Amino acid sequence: MSEGRGRKRERKRRPTPPLTHSWLRTEAIRHLERWPATEMRVRRLLRKRAKRAQSFHGGNIEEAQPLIDAVIHELRETGILDDSRFAQLWIDYLRRRGTSRRMIFKKLTEKGVSQDKISVALEAYTTDDESDPEHTSAVAYATRRRLGPYRRPFDPDPDRRRKDLAAMARAGFSYGIAKAVLNSPPTP
Repeated sequence: MSEGRGRKRERKRRPTPPLTHSWLRTEAIRHLERWPATEMRVRRLLRKRAKRAQSFHGGNIEEAQPLIDAVIHELRETGILDDSRFAQLWIDYLRRRGTSRRMIFKKLTEKGVSQDKISVALEAYTTDDESDPEHTSAVAYATRRRLGPYRRPFDPDPDRRRKDLAAMARAGFSYGIAKAVLNSPPTP
C-alpha cells in the first residue's frame, strides 16, 4: 500500500504580507472593484484577511481592529463604500426581477444595510411609468414564474388559481395585489 493513499496532502499556503493599513485598504478595494458590497461584508472580509495575516506573522484580532476601523472609515469618507448606493442598486435589480417590498427589505437587512437606508431607498425608487412599483414587481414575478394569465397554456382551474395566490403570498405580495395580477386578462 502506498504512503499517499488514504492521507490528505497538506496544502502549502503562500504567506500573506504583514498586516498594515495599506495592505488592508488594497484588499478591500480589490474586493469592491469586483463586487458591490456593504460595510458589514467588507468588515467581515477584512477581519478574515487580518486573521490570515496574523496566522503567519503573529498577533490577535484586537490588534487589527483599529486598522480595520480606519480602513472602513476611509472608504466611507471617499465614497467607495456606500450602503445607500448599494441599497439603490439592489432595489432596482430586485424590482425588475419581480421581488416584493417585504422580500427586498429582508434581503437587504440580511446583507447588513440599515433599515432606515432601506426605507429611504425604497421610497426613492421610481419606475419608468407612473404605476405602483409593487404592482409592477408582482406582474414581473407572475410573468417570470408563469403564474395565472402568464401560464401557457392558460389554466382557469380554481385549484391552480389558489396555488398561484399562495406562491405570490410566499413571495411577499399582498392578497390585493396578487388577486389583481392574477385576475388580469390572459396575455397572448
